Amino acid sequence: MNQNRKVIYLILLAGLLARLFLFFNFLDSQEFFYDDDSFGYVQLAENMRVNKIFSWEADEPFVPNSFRTPGYPFFLFLHKAIFGNYLAALVVQSILVVASAYILFLLAEISGKKRIGELAAAIFLFMPFSLQVSLQFLTQPLFLFTLMLAVWFWVLFLKTNQNKFFLYVSFLLPVLALIRPIAVFIYIPFLISFFYNQRFLNKKLFLYKSFGLIFIFFLILLPWMIRNYRLFGEFSLSSIGPYQLYFYDAPAVYSFNHDLSFAQAREFLENKMNEQTQIVSFDEYFTYFHSDILKQRAKEVFFESPLGLLATRGILGFKFFVRDGIRYWLEQDEFSLILIERISLFVIFAGMIFYLSSFFRRNSQDKELILFFALLIFYFAALSGAVSSAGLRFVVEPLFILTGLLGFKNGLDLVNPHTHT
Repeated sequence: MNQNRKVIYLILLAGLLARLFLFFNFLDSQEFFYDDDSFGYVQLAENMRVNKIFSWEADEPFVPNSFRTPGYPFFLFLHKAIFGNYLAALVVQSILVVASAYILFLLAEISGKKRIGELAAAIFLFMPFSLQVSLQFLTQPLFLFTLMLAVWFWVLFLKTNQNKFFLYVSFLLPVLALIRPIAVFIYIPFLISFFYNQRFLNKKLFLYKSFGLIFIFFLILLPWMIRNYRLFGEFSLSSIGPYQLYFYDAPAVYSFNHDLSFAQAREFLENKMNEQTQIVSFDEYFTYFHSDILKQRAKEVFFESPLGLLATRGILGFKFFVRDGIRYWLEQDEFSLILIERISLFVIFAGMIFYLSSFFRRNSQDKELILFFALLIFYFAALSGAVSSAGLRFVVEPLFILTGLLGFKNGLDLVNPHTHT
């Protein structure tokens, strides 16, 4: 064992053993492994295997699905094909989460903050939601690892300017979009970071490589988008966008503008939409069939009051960082435990803001990394919207924790310049 990394290896081992303990502990009560969305993902994988169709219907006629993308169901399908069951995927997911923590450590180490990397990895691995989601049939562990791998290769590209790392990232980004549609614009933070990196260098090189990255991105997505066009007449990645806008983002704005609870606003807008569409089943909203009217009515709510829209986005953006994850473990709210976790998250959030603000200081080092981390974190904070939760923050939680701790380190250095990492 590399003595210089002995501590991080022990942290990673502890994180993996904790997840394996939970896995074997809950084998006799496997409902622990399932979230509401889990059944759909497993059914998609099962229909891919048995019926050779991408559908989450349990019975014939197995209507093709446009709501989900194929990345995670294919991941489950592979485990069933190789190991004979889906549970093996949960063990692999635990390994991927632990590997993501190691990449988190490497990001800190390359910035000369190894001890902070060890602490950040430990916090990340033992956050309540991190432990639970590792062992559930959900997209987060696979998406997280793919994103962290892309982040690591991008940082190596910024540090070394080697084209192979740029190419690795170019192929990983569309994989993210195939796992979760929220990543359909994920290339934007990377390109802004690249532009900043090249601002005083070769502009033609920036345009050439940027075009290559975008070309590869959509080339890999093209088969799935063609599939959706052939089946549904829509050349897009998923039908989830309009559904998300109307049934989650719009109620948040409407509740703010009309002084209602989110549940009341959601019920009002849903009833209003049902009157217009005369739907037979709510499942119709998961398809492309009502996409146009969902987008149109959502925009009407958004622009009813631009000030309300801005205020709502600000509130939801803040909640993205402080939504607790411990409640997923509790049958009833334990206020004291939830409060402790939310305070801890707020403290990390404050450290993150302090760290990111150092980008504007003349003597700040690693400006490229600061900008890149900020762009990625706020990309997900902005797009998560009204359903901001520990589950949606999880995919950038390593970066969130790392930047929070780096902020505290910078603060300590200002107070005591002789403080060591």
